[in-house]
Amino acid sequence: MAGAIFAILFLFHIYPIGLGDVYWHLNTGRWIWEHGALPGSDPFTYTIGDTLDARQRLILQGYWLAQLLFFAAHAAFGPWGLVVLKAALFVTLYGLVWRTMLKARVEPLLGLLAILTLPWLLYRYDELRPQIFSFIGVVLVYMNISSALARLRGGVAHPGALIALPFIMLLWANLHPGFILGWVIIIVMLAGAAFDRWRGTNALERPALRRLFIWCGEALLASLANPLADAFISNMGALQSPFTREIDEFLPLADYARMYQQPFLFYGVLAIALVTLGVLIWRRQHTDPAHAFLFIGFTAAGFYSFRYMIFFVLIALIIVMPHVSALAERHIARARSLLFALLLAALSGVGYLTFQHGAWKLGAVETTYVPERAAEWILTRHPPAPLFNAYEYGGYLGWRLAPDYRMFIDPRCLDHDVQDAYQTARGGHYRAVFEKYGVNSVVFYLFTPLLNSIPEVTLYLLMDQQWDVVYVDRLSVVLVRRDRNILPVIDKAPLLDHLQQVLERTLAATPEDTQAHVQYGRVLLYRGNVAGAQQHFSTALQINPQLRAARLYLEAITRQQK
Repeated sequence: MAGAIFAILFLFHIYPIGLGDVYWHLNTGRWIWEHGALPGSDPFTYTIGDTLDARQRLILQGYWLAQLLFFAAHAAFGPWGLVVLKAALFVTLYGLVWRTMLKARVEPLLGLLAILTLPWLLYRYDELRPQIFSFIGVVLVYMNISSALARLRGGVAHPGALIALPFIMLLWANLHPGFILGWVIIIVMLAGAAFDRWRGTNALERPALRRLFIWCGEALLASLANPLADAFISNMGALQSPFTREIDEFLPLADYARMYQQPFLFYGVLAIALVTLGVLIWRRQHTDPAHAFLFIGFTAAGFYSFRYMIFFVLIALIIVMPHVSALAERHIARARSLLFALLLAALSGVGYLTFQHGAWKLGAVETTYVPERAAEWILTRHPPAPLFNAYEYGGYLGWRLAPDYRMFIDPRCLDHDVQDAYQTARGGHYRAVFEKYGVNSVVFYLFTPLLNSIPEVTLYLLMDQQWDVVYVDRLSVVLVRRDRNILPVIDKAPLLDHLQQVLERTLAATPEDTQAHVQYGRVLLYRGNVAGAQQHFSTALQINPQLRAARLYLEAITRQQK
């Protein structure tokens, strides 16, 4: 049965590659392969200076081995290589969790149920990113140290799991900077082994304890053989810079779940935390102090930031499930039918999602949100650089258009000032930003995916006589500064008519939408309907008196009328 479940989990992760971080990782991997070196400055955007701060260096150099692996998979097998690699890595993670539980004598049915919670909780992180190697690394280091401790207590002088630890940490440190979590696990479990010897409970003999410390020390030293070792402390601090708090995945778990309307995510993780806490208290006489400290630390991190939530879930499950299995041991035989039913129910849910989003139905690339056609057009027709691009497009366009074009911004968020400039321009106040960076072409959403709203920069450029529309499809639009354009021009009027109709439908469905009121008023103002524009700006202000844009437009109309 376990084999069938892992096969379904493999198929579950065979879904299309979307607009995630994978493209800028691919781009970096290709650059490293072609140049035989790590980038010392950003080769993919034109808005970043040549001097890297700690965070920029971490992003540009901290994932090099994973990026080469991703690029090799794509070079050999195309997008399908990435899809299959992603599925294989996640099944490897599940397999390691399963093996860790079996080594701890967890009842197999309970272990499989625990594993089937992971696909539901891996919200957003179930894509191909180097962070998957830190998920695997956390479980692998924990499993190896636990196995080594058991072997050392059993009289084995040199356990293979202990000898492998330096190689695991060396590999992990060059795949993803999250190897610092391996340090946490190693140090806490070493402290736990020393504490056990001090209190005389489940203690290692002195020679065995010495060998444990030696091999774990070598593992810590091995992890320093990475490109960022010379700035180890500053790079760890970069992960918690004030800038990162503006990135949604660094929000507290509760805030993240609220933002994306995912209450199950928060309450599911909270349930795991409370159950684990209750079980460890109930079984306190059998709880390893190191496990208790790991649980407390990873719980704090998981609720402090969504980014660390999955690490908490992994640690909580592999710590608590042996205790749950021990508590349920007397009842397993009678409850086996119930466990089978729960297992089949969980498996049915995973199977349903597998069928719905499978890449064999949708293709290897999620074309709904990926600007494939716009990228192909740009490569063919060559609008003048520099480009101003949608933030979410940056990774994909950087990958597709390099080396001909560099991006304004991409999902790496390398510079706070550039991020602010992007938000200003995206909000429709683009002139000063475009002049500062010399922007000659714009590739942006026609409609923002998921929200299905019209970006202000798109709408306002359509009403700007200094900009020509040269390409449009259902997802994207490309505009070029008129005095730099030699490409055929597309008539803006039908496109603007269409967007006006969209805004009318939006207001009919959601009359409290202040953004739609302001945008519709702006279109009416452009088309000479001053009274209609005033009405919509005033309505927006009545809904939200703090709305600055509507007030500025009304003040401008008043000045013109005088």
